[in-house]
Amino acid sequence: MKRNILKDTLLLTFIQLFLDGIGLLLNSFMTKHLGAEAIGIFTLTNSFFQLASMIAGGNVFLCASRFISEELGKPSRNPRKVLAYCLETSLVLSLTVSLLIILFAPWCGRQFLHDSGLTSPIRLMAISLPLVTLVSCFKGYFNACCKTGICAAADAIDFLVHAILTMGMIYFFPPKTNAGICFMMAFCTISCELITLIFLLCCLPFCQTETTGKVSLSLKKYIFSAVPVMAGSALTSFLSAANDALVPITLKQSGNSNAEALSQFGIFEAIVIPVLFFPSTIFVSLSGILVTETARENAAHHHARITCIAEKAVQKTILFAVFVTEIFILFGNEIGEWLGGGVAAGKTIAFIAPVVPFIYLEIILESIIKGIGSQAFSSLNYLAEYVVRISCVLIFIPILGFYGIVLSYYASNIFGNVSRIIHVIKKTGMEFSFVKFLGIPLFSAVLSGEFMIMIFHVLHIPPETNLFSMICFILLCCPVYLMIQKELFSLSPTPEKSRLH
Repeated sequence: MKRNILKDTLLLTFIQLFLDGIGLLLNSFMTKHLGAEAIGIFTLTNSFFQLASMIAGGNVFLCASRFISEELGKPSRNPRKVLAYCLETSLVLSLTVSLLIILFAPWCGRQFLHDSGLTSPIRLMAISLPLVTLVSCFKGYFNACCKTGICAAADAIDFLVHAILTMGMIYFFPPKTNAGICFMMAFCTISCELITLIFLLCCLPFCQTETTGKVSLSLKKYIFSAVPVMAGSALTSFLSAANDALVPITLKQSGNSNAEALSQFGIFEAIVIPVLFFPSTIFVSLSGILVTETARENAAHHHARITCIAEKAVQKTILFAVFVTEIFILFGNEIGEWLGGGVAAGKTIAFIAPVVPFIYLEIILESIIKGIGSQAFSSLNYLAEYVVRISCVLIFIPILGFYGIVLSYYASNIFGNVSRIIHVIKKTGMEFSFVKFLGIPLFSAVLSGEFMIMIFHVLHIPPETNLFSMICFILLCCPVYLMIQKELFSLSPTPEKSRLH
């Protein structure tokens, strides 16, 4: 089963770019209609829900994508049996977690969300966990079988239903309390997951995988192999949720009121982070494909192919991320204000922009690491990364306030992704050239940016004046950047190496 990586990535990118664009507008709409403090509550609730979903599902999307892909790469295979293993284990786990959350909902409300009145909406959220698990499992199966269009359609249905319901409820029945916000979130989640699951089940007959023999995995072996993936994903989600819970607390320690702390946290999570991640859509799309491709090639012992995939993916990621960094430095202030985050959001976007290449690299590197089976390293590295981030949150936010959050992102992303690059180089044999991977993109970005600023200055058109002039600047600067780096690459030849394309 051969996959056209470029074609699939472009399809997923187009869909995801559209959805992320709507997502940014939805966040802006919610911030303006509910207020930044309510968005802070919404973000904390969503963080709790994401943690519960990851523990309940055991990151079944990744498990299904990886183990079914490995099964498809073997001469004797039965991928439908591996799908059955995924469904059995994830459903047992999700139902167990749902029951525990229903029983301990009062404690979860008090300890995690700091509101004892959220017991009922938390129990409603728990009901949605098995649905989320089933949707993730079937999406992982379609992803492994190279049915990119079905995955993209499922993502579109899920998001659009959620967005329409959320906007409709905010506009016609705006929630007035924290419990109301949580009820809205739970209702929208259950509705969109149920509709998406029905769509995926309807598509299942159109994805026929060939069974050529006995399945290579037993249920016991599957569970043994999947436990590190589940544990690593659960650990990462727990640390992320703990970090989110600590941020408002430490912001209050810096002298902010509870409302101010939640507002600052809400602006950062609803405006700053989505803006920084918005251009990474192509890598989010590519990441799922890279997991299946590297897993399949690893199972077939095609090490040269893995080296080629890793080197191209890392190089293209850095080239793109450096250009995005330049755009955020130049226009971060304007972007933040246009989306309703105010001056604070704009300054934060521009200030945190230099860490963007590390953020984008994480998406690609983690896909390669999981594809080659280095789940133990991934879990340990995430643990170390979050220890650094949480330490910075506890130490620097009480001193620096809002900008302590920025410092925590710098420290943790640089530390974690330098470790990932070193590991990928060791495991794949990829050659990392500082001139090719860093020097040329940085020089090209600076030169193209300064050239376009000079052109706009000569024409007396400040590029940051309005959205149209900014878009014109970006569209003109991009080909100049690509042309410069292409010429520089041609002037710095690398030794010829045999590649498997």
